[in-house]
Amino acid sequence: MPATSPPTRPPRSSRTVAQGRRARAEHLLALFAWHRDGPLVARSLGLSLDELHEQLDELKLRRKAYRLTRGSEFDMPAARALAGAPSGPPVRRRARPARAEPTPAPTAERAPSETDASASISAPPAQAVRRGAVNEQASELLAVLAEVGPRRGALGVRLGGPGHPLPERVLLARFRAAGLERELGQRERDLLRALFARHRGAARAVAAELGLDAPALQRLVRERGLTAEIDSLRDRFRHEARRRRWPREQIEQLVRRGDWLDDLGIADELRRDVLSRARPAWERSGGSLARLRRELRVSEADARALRDLLARRV
Repeated sequence: MPATSPPTRPPRSSRTVAQGRRARAEHLLALFAWHRDGPLVARSLGLSLDELHEQLDELKLRRKAYRLTRGSEFDMPAARALAGAPSGPPVRRRARPARAEPTPAPTAERAPSETDASASISAPPAQAVRRGAVNEQASELLAVLAEVGPRRGALGVRLGGPGHPLPERVLLARFRAAGLERELGQRERDLLRALFARHRGAARAVAAELGLDAPALQRLVRERGLTAEIDSLRDRFRHEARRRRWPREQIEQLVRRGDWLDDLGIADELRRDVLSRARPAWERSGGSLARLRRELRVSEADARALRDLLARRV
């Protein structure tokens, strides 16, 4: 029986690469668990959001990382010591040397006055005062956020006063200083998801409801790490629009929801398809609206709109 050779061990270089990838993956996941926001993770690494997404896709961690942003502190795994990992030496605090209190000079005894009593009460530390101010500001911002929602324009007007809305960078800085940057980011993400679902992927309708122009909406979607998710949602609505049944549903969609189809970028495609399929029926009708309506089984208004489209295409 021939002796079997022992399994070859992978070269050290590939093991080193695997260890480096594992360490990088753990570092990225830890940052996502801490920041709960993709743009904040990118900023902490000195990367753009697209560069961060490239690294996540290379490590196949993008879905797992963004799952951490949607969880809560209770979803985080409990920290446990690694098995076999040596613990460090015990840490002992050095005892501070006792300071000798100066012996007061003998003086005549006197009753303590109110001034002495008030002076003995120490003022609160500056850190506690600052923490109280931050908590007060956070409570105020949360109340405004609950009142007007995560709409930056409305928040700027509400916090800046009439005629003097806060600039966007100042608004974001106030939420960051109050420790509410993650809260604002999560609420903005939820609002964007809801609006794109309500308007069936129409970006112009979402921008109008938020009071933004198209570039500002794209920048907000990119800043909140929703570009791939919104593109996937719009693709799904495009697929549904292309699969409408002929003839009634496709004709109704073309003549009644042209702006929506144009926003999705498929208006010209569906218009060519519908008109090419409806032209033989129009020619057979001999210009009769009633015959065209009867053959295509559409309403009178839809048949009239379709006839006008066909006439313009002649």
